[in-house]
Amino acid sequence: MTRFAMVFSLFIFSFTTPCLAQEIPEWEFFGGYSFQRSDVREYFKSSPIIYTFRGKYASLSGWDASVTENLNRWFGGTLDISGHYKTPQLLGTANRERMLSLLYGPRFSYRKPSVIFFTHVLMGAAHLNVQVTPVGPHASNLSFATATGGGVDEKLGKMTALRFQAEYFRTHPLGTRSDGYRMSAGIILYLGERK
Repeated sequence: MTRFAMVFSLFIFSFTTPCLAQEIPEWEFFGGYSFQRSDVREYFKSSPIIYTFRGKYASLSGWDASVTENLNRWFGGTLDISGHYKTPQLLGTANRERMLSLLYGPRFSYRKPSVIFFTHVLMGAAHLNVQVTPVGPHASNLSFATATGGGVDEKLGKMTALRFQAEYFRTHPLGTRSDGYRMSAGIILYLGERK
């Protein structure tokens, strides 16, 4: 009888563990590495004293951080902040590229016991700054930006998870048409519990 009780208890426990994992966190804080492919402006010397610029797609590395408030099991709002950087050389001219973005929008989630799939549509602004170093021309611009995509969160425990996400990123800084993409990976911290 004792053996039956132990097997029965393990059987019941195997169903209660996923139920505990189904708790909905009120807040999700994400931070990690990010890669962005975007159209940027690059300067080069067309003569010994005259600089010319061109638009070119570049691979920028940086960071991405976001906070999501879950309003229920499947819907929430996400505030996303990111920074991407590169210093390319064009015909001997060093350009310091920097793109910062601040976006907000709805997020839709599909939750399983150990994994969460999500999609979001974020809108806001992107700031592109390019500067020839050590001295030379520079330009900066603030423009409307959107990021549409999604990803997957793999739970590590009740309070943490790994996130992988990919997005179509669109903005128009400095007269360029920056239709590119952004991929991010990092750690999530869950706080609070949505009743």
